[in-house]
Amino acid sequence: MSVLDLSSNNFGGMLPHCLGNFCKDLSVLNLRRNQFRGTIPQTFLKGNFIRTLDFNGNQLEGQVPQSLINCRELEVLDLGNNKINDTFPHSLGALPKLHVHVLCSNHFHGHIEFSKIKSPFMSLRIIDLAHNDFEGDLPEMYLRSLKAIMNIDEGNVTRRYMGDTYYEDSTVVTIKGLEMEFVKILNTFTTIDLSNNKFQGKIPECIGNLNSL
Repeated sequence: MSVLDLSSNNFGGMLPHCLGNFCKDLSVLNLRRNQFRGTIPQTFLKGNFIRTLDFNGNQLEGQVPQSLINCRELEVLDLGNNKINDTFPHSLGALPKLHVHVLCSNHFHGHIEFSKIKSPFMSLRIIDLAHNDFEGDLPEMYLRSLKAIMNIDEGNVTRRYMGDTYYEDSTVVTIKGLEMEFVKILNTFTTIDLSNNKFQGKIPECIGNLNSL
């Protein structure tokens, strides 16, 4: 089995600790819109092939598992609309294929400070940190690293939807105040949502380099 999609049901309770072990054989784990609670297990093993993790719309809390750094094939990580209480997960910047990173509507907090990773989040195209408690200056280092949102020549890019033959990824983003569900994600689509936090200071000039938004 490579795809496990239990989305939009009434499943509840704690996520099993062996969940990360399943991901060694799975490419997609979609638990969106259920009633799961508790923490996300810290058991994602090295060598797994998980490509999509979607836990959006549950009641999960605690912190983002450090073991997610073992998910080297991860392209979509959606933890939005939960009760996760953590600082910004800097370590995920080392994931080479991460395209979609959704943390919106949780209890993330604190400053998004400098990363020890040389070029973090270089493949990110969809970033949603809205409705949290992040504060301080906008993270200029990260904005400078978003190479996938700079100078995309759509004329020379083969358009396709994210996913594979058996499963196409989806996500929900807010554009101009309207929540929109994309049942398919075009590989040239880009968006950044930092709204409803406590950021302050000046807007970095480097944001002008993100000309594929």
